[in-house]
Amino acid sequence: MVFIFICSPAPGTPSINRVVGGSDAEPGAAPFQVSLQSLFGHSCGGAIIDRKWIATAAHCVSGSKPAFLWVVVGTNLLNAGGKRYTVKNFFMHSRYNRPVFHNDIALIELDSELQYGELVQPIAYSEQVVPENATMTLTGWGRLSANGPLPNKLQTIELQQVSNQECKRLHQNAADVDIGHICTLTKQGEGACNGDSGGPLVYDGKLAGVVNFGVPCAKGYPDAYARVSYYHDWIRTTMANNS
Repeated sequence: MVFIFICSPAPGTPSINRVVGGSDAEPGAAPFQVSLQSLFGHSCGGAIIDRKWIATAAHCVSGSKPAFLWVVVGTNLLNAGGKRYTVKNFFMHSRYNRPVFHNDIALIELDSELQYGELVQPIAYSEQVVPENATMTLTGWGRLSANGPLPNKLQTIELQQVSNQECKRLHQNAADVDIGHICTLTKQGEGACNGDSGGPLVYDGKLAGVVNFGVPCAKGYPDAYARVSYYHDWIRTTMANNS
């Protein structure tokens, strides 16, 4: 029942994707948002957490090489503006996909430091557990639907957290959801889709989740994210050990 969001479009297919049921984000509304791009254009989202570091999903970089990845910052448009940075390295969680769908988190190290400004800012990554039934904000360039329109503007949407117990139940008690996940489900027709992978889920101004998997797209099943509070120490130590 559970499927991972497709991160990279196939060669020759449109690459601009969109959140389902969202609205256009104003320029500068999410200055931490990045577009992770490959040879075929936009593939995933991510969040700036330090001058040289981007948080994203492991499945967004798995099987790739730093030389074939770029990070675009400072714009809410995929086709205009922003600045492109090359990737020095990336670090996937050592237990990514063991078991399947677990530990789907990665850090990207940039070749050069980001220049902060009004449209480029880091977001704190939270070590605090998000309270039950919290309302959180997802941003990204994921599709409107599995075969929907492909707008150029960054999308934003408010989503409701659901408990991991309810998340598992709605995914037919699949083992794919564990303590390392946080889930959202507001209603059918709202949620993440292909191209949102790795993107930021924000609560109280801090990064609370990274888009991992779901049933594409917004079909009435919860979306699952890497729970940033659970991976807080891994994020902190990975950056410290590789700076």
